[in-house]
Amino acid sequence: MTAVIAAMDNEVELLKKAAKDAKVRTVAGVECLVCKINGKDVVVIKSGIGKAAAACATAIALSEFGADAVINTGLCAGTCGIGTIIVADKCVQHDFDATADGLTLGQVAGFDSPYFAADKRITQTMTRSLKNGGAAYVVGTIASGDRFVADREAMKNICEQFGAVGVEMESGAVAQICTTAGVPFAVLRCVSDGGDSVRDYYEFSRLACERFTAAVLDFLRET
Repeated sequence: MTAVIAAMDNEVELLKKAAKDAKVRTVAGVECLVCKINGKDVVVIKSGIGKAAAACATAIALSEFGADAVINTGLCAGTCGIGTIIVADKCVQHDFDATADGLTLGQVAGFDSPYFAADKRITQTMTRSLKNGGAAYVVGTIASGDRFVADREAMKNICEQFGAVGVEMESGAVAQICTTAGVPFAVLRCVSDGGDSVRDYYEFSRLACERFTAAVLDFLRET
């Protein structure tokens, strides 16, 4: 079973519309839709916003539903233009700071690097599907933190510091839990704003949701 995790109602809305034989289960207060999408067994989970919520949803996907792959999807701020899909090659938590204990900024204790590598097979399938569909996409690092970044200079600093092309609030935690459990994960986000405007976020969020949902559906069709 593949778990598809997104933070908000608008990020799972279109995925739910594609679901067949759907049954809702609520686990630890988290809504989970067990269904088939394009003939595949899928659980769609609305995690809630932020890293703690995303980590909880990922743990539920693995322990309650036995997910053997996890896709984190949704919106993000990015450097590559509104409407562009970002497929993560790796994720990092930009606000994790244990430098006082000798670790690199972003490095979680117990891991050798600040970065969590996405599964190559899944990301290659995603990028092939995006290329075949003519979608605008880039492959790069996504940085997560418990902050809604709405300041272009702040986003620029985060991206420069970690070599990132996108900034959001969940995927780093999903990546950490999956890496700990040895379960492959991928992250597919669509840029809704440039990190400098809440207005842009709300204005373009519908377009961005349509684009990442189409990409996720295409991926499930190909696997």
